[in-house]
Amino acid sequence: MSNNTSLPIDYQLNWYKIKKVLGRGGFGITYLAQDTNLDQQVAIKEFFLNGYSARHADHSIYTEGEQAEEMVKWGKDRFITEANTLRLFNHPNIVKIYSIIRENNTAYIVMTYEQGKTLSELIKENKKFSEEELYNIILPLLDGLELMHNQGFIHRDIKPGNIFIRNDKTPVLIDFGSARFTLDDDKTLTQLVTPGYAPYEQYHGKSDTQGPWTDIYSLGATIYQVITGNKLLDSNFRAGSSSEENFNEMWSTLDKHSGDYSVFFLRAIEHALRSDREERPQTVDEWRKTLTDPNISTQTQWRMVARNKTNKKSLINVETSFFENSVFLISIIIILLLIIISLLIFI
Repeated sequence: MSNNTSLPIDYQLNWYKIKKVLGRGGFGITYLAQDTNLDQQVAIKEFFLNGYSARHADHSIYTEGEQAEEMVKWGKDRFITEANTLRLFNHPNIVKIYSIIRENNTAYIVMTYEQGKTLSELIKENKKFSEEELYNIILPLLDGLELMHNQGFIHRDIKPGNIFIRNDKTPVLIDFGSARFTLDDDKTLTQLVTPGYAPYEQYHGKSDTQGPWTDIYSLGATIYQVITGNKLLDSNFRAGSSSEENFNEMWSTLDKHSGDYSVFFLRAIEHALRSDREERPQTVDEWRKTLTDPNISTQTQWRMVARNKTNKKSLINVETSFFENSVFLISIIIILLLIIISLLIFI
């Protein structure tokens, strides 16, 4: 048994030679490798379930315990199935997958090696983005997400670390380890969440409660962090407040940055961050319109309707109360007038 969890440098995986480790996550290890056939660099992601997987001296993967084996098998099967599906997506803002390799009792995804930095790295460097620069990140990513959503997939893990900004400033969405079909019978989706970016339904909802609006929240939370410099309060905590309370708190924070960003843009970001999934844009196209069309009101109907209903109910109560009180006062006045008239007559 080997204590080293990653493949060694110069390890030969088919015609790919491992050069170095690019990163590690809960579901895998990503390597930089050299394609010896095409003489180009590629990125290779190895399915390695942290906490459940281990590596033999011959570099093959194993697990201990029946429960761990079942979990790893399920995860690996999904890893392969989803990679096969994502390979069909040909979009400049979604990482391109070349092939899938089954070896070492695990699976590997071979993809384009992108050069640049993650949005997370840029945030840590205190990089400031103008509104135009943020539009140049958001809109291309929305185009890529729309392609995914139309095929029945949601990403489910959009965050600064999974958005790569190439050297030419164009964005690309990477790491689809949490991507899932929107519908999966009637089972609860596995809780693969990143606090601060995952909406409430991703913690507690079944498959039919998650959809494009889930990814829209996560992308909105990512842009919120870029704008404010702070991660959004986790959705579990926000769920304890009313919609109006959440709106007021969110807007008071975003409005502080209206000197750097237009109110129109900030309201569109707020719209994506509603705690109640039904109050968010339901599709990429809907949110894109609120981001780009000044004629689309970002003061969404749910809040206006809710307020109108509340106000109408309150108005009815006030009118009823006013009417009842008025009748009572008039009656008193009439009685007093009658008493005064009677007194005058007798005097």
